Amino acid sequence: MNTNSQRYIRFFSTISFYDFFLLTFGLSFLSESLFLFLRQSFLHNLYQPFYLLLFLALIWLYGSLFNQIQAGEKVLQNFSLPAAFNSFIFWLLLSPLFFFRFYHLLLVWRPLPANWLSFLFLYRWKILPIIVLIYWLLLYLLSRNLLVSKFLKQGKSYPQSVWLSWQQTKQNLVKQSLAILFFALSFIVVTLGIKLSFIWFTRFVTGRTGGIILLILYRTVQNCLSMFFFFLLASFNKKTASTGAQNKAAWFRLSLLVIAYIGLYSLHFTQSFDVPQAPKPIRISHRGVSNANGLQNSIEALKRTNHTFHPDLIEMDVQETADHRLVVIHDENLKNLAGKNIRVDETSWSELKQLTLKEHGYSSTVSLFKDYLTAANQLNQRLLIELKVTNKTKSTILRGLLPLEKQLANHQLQSMDLHTANQLKNLFPRLKVGYLLPFDLLGSPKNSLDFVNIEARTASGDLIQATKRRKQSVYVWSVNSTHQAAIFSFQPWDGLLTDDLTIFAKKTNTIQNQTASILRFD
Repeated sequence: MNTNSQRYIRFFSTISFYDFFLLTFGLSFLSESLFLFLRQSFLHNLYQPFYLLLFLALIWLYGSLFNQIQAGEKVLQNFSLPAAFNSFIFWLLLSPLFFFRFYHLLLVWRPLPANWLSFLFLYRWKILPIIVLIYWLLLYLLSRNLLVSKFLKQGKSYPQSVWLSWQQTKQNLVKQSLAILFFALSFIVVTLGIKLSFIWFTRFVTGRTGGIILLILYRTVQNCLSMFFFFLLASFNKKTASTGAQNKAAWFRLSLLVIAYIGLYSLHFTQSFDVPQAPKPIRISHRGVSNANGLQNSIEALKRTNHTFHPDLIEMDVQETADHRLVVIHDENLKNLAGKNIRVDETSWSELKQLTLKEHGYSSTVSLFKDYLTAANQLNQRLLIELKVTNKTKSTILRGLLPLEKQLANHQLQSMDLHTANQLKNLFPRLKVGYLLPFDLLGSPKNSLDFVNIEARTASGDLIQATKRRKQSVYVWSVNSTHQAAIFSFQPWDGLLTDDLTIFAKKTNTIQNQTASILRFD
């Protein structure tokens, strides 16, 4: 028998399956009840800061039960306050991984300061690796202190417990670090994989009842996964679980929990199905193209897309050159489109206009923004204009727009830099101005702009609701398949950006799509 087989046998020998299902249904019922309570309190403006104590109490409960299972004891047996408190801190530090939904809900409705979020979003590719590295180090320290609570329950002092835990969890540093990374990534990847699998299975749903059953099954599988990782952590250095038979009262309690669990989810998902399909959003061509019908951000593609598809808006990108000319281009570096490793903000207009851009079998040159704007106005085509700023152009790019104020009438503006977006609104108060959100993991900073444009892959129903509650429109970028458009059609978007405008032609109001939408956004 190989080592892996022995590990699996040993792990399952430490689990009481009655306890596993008791906690799966019991803790999941409490967690979901609290989550829905907090969501409704936010939606109806009833949230109070002390409600956070309920979340902390839930983490305390997880920590206490983890401590009992780890020690192989019954609930409240040999209770130790130091051990319980240590387990609480342990699970509080793990909670961003296991209770991400709660943190996301809180950040959506009570966002971090706008300047903080704007800074995080602008420099996300530099900051994110640092955050991951810090949390990876934290997980390593948690793994070394995994057994501290167990030794505290045995009457050891805190320094002794820490020393013993570090001794018994000592392994090769590299292997242990990689194992921790694998553990965290496995939890995230398997969670996402289950969600995507159930979205695929929605195509077999034939009615509302079938949809509700599938959604409850999805939640149950996810909850079992969380509890599997819970027991996996608790099984380290643990003896074989007691296999004593449970009495009728124990099975009766479990049955009541299962009934309450199913009832809670049935009620919640029934209400979700009662929400009608949202009105059709405006159609926005992403970078002025549809189904690769031209070179992105080119005047030729603008004319072709306008003539063939008549979109409500055409989204395009504006940058500033080194000599302060506004040009229509998305990439800061032209290596992909022109084969030249040069930056727009470091190159003059006289140099840029000599370059030939190529994409999808089409070729063209970089256009001046004023020429693109003139062409759009001649076509009566409204634009969604994104100002892409860099450290070199942030203080000067807006000056180039001021002479074009009359030509900008009826168009819309947006930027991924919140300060720039606010300046745009101050300079052009009559225009609709929005903030472009690169991802929805930390919510959206509070602002007084007209709309928020959310990235599609991380878009959440909670952020949509919170943004709508602030009387702002909600756009999403970019939706590029018929199936994705069908799923998104049940959310109250005001505008959808796409690379293929033909995806809106098919019927979307089906029970399969509604089930998938609830699963995706709930």
